[in-house]
Amino acid sequence: MSQQLFFILAGVMFGMANVIPGVSGGTMAVVFGVYERLIGILSDPIRNIKKEWKFLLTFGIGLAVGILAFGKLMDLLLEGKFRSETFLFFIGVILGSLPMLFRSAFLPDGKQGKVRITASTAIAFLVGFGIMIPMIAAGNNAEAKEAAKATAAMGSIDVGQVLLMLLYGAVASSTMIIPGISGSFVMLLLGVYPKIIAAVSALTSFGAETGSAVALLLPFGIGVVLGLVFCSKLIKYLLKNHAAVTYAAIFGFVVGSIACVAREVASVTWIGVLAAIAGIAVLWAFEHFSPEAAKE
Repeated sequence: MSQQLFFILAGVMFGMANVIPGVSGGTMAVVFGVYERLIGILSDPIRNIKKEWKFLLTFGIGLAVGILAFGKLMDLLLEGKFRSETFLFFIGVILGSLPMLFRSAFLPDGKQGKVRITASTAIAFLVGFGIMIPMIAAGNNAEAKEAAKATAAMGSIDVGQVLLMLLYGAVASSTMIIPGISGSFVMLLLGVYPKIIAAVSALTSFGAETGSAVALLLPFGIGVVLGLVFCSKLIKYLLKNHAAVTYAAIFGFVVGSIACVAREVASVTWIGVLAAIAGIAVLWAFEHFSPEAAKE
């Protein structure tokens, strides 16, 4: 598989994951081997965008396809009779990533080394998993959407709302790049997801509420940028100086995210089982035929 095609496909999966509340875009970036590269770019965008423009172009094409084309397909699947099967596919993808994440956290000497579980990596795993427990207990996407509907209506925007949108943008973007945590689901829990969707709709309708939509989306967008830069700087530092502990925490996040996604599965059919197997197979293929695997 060519490097360009690999990055496009990784971008597609990243984009698809980010439009589905409950599925983590950060997890997809980790399992397809582009997480550290993305974090490096986001932590210092002015310096790295020029250097990494080829990667950003191919990954960005895949991201756009994942959000615009497959995002629409995902919406149809999630609203139709294949909702459970769709989430089972992503469970398969996540399950397929666990061996790779386990090696990163507990095999510091590589694939041939011995498993090394220290007190710090064990605690990091438990902390990562523990952070996911409130999200697991928060209820499914449908319940969160119903609870957030009251905030969806556009209205007048005051200074307090502007500051709140700034904060929400920073929180949303920070969680989007933390593996295992779904940024869109966090936005649902905060009650801001429907409001942002309503603002985007008002922005493109060019109606009376377009001005309010701009006033709401602008501080939210600024918060997104600030959250991405500052959170990625922290993650880059942790990966550079405490890689095993950081990946142990990520492993805990991802294991916990399986329960978050699984609560969306209403029933398991033979199609769902095949979808989960397909998800595992997709991850296996990416891991074994990626440009990085070819170098080993």
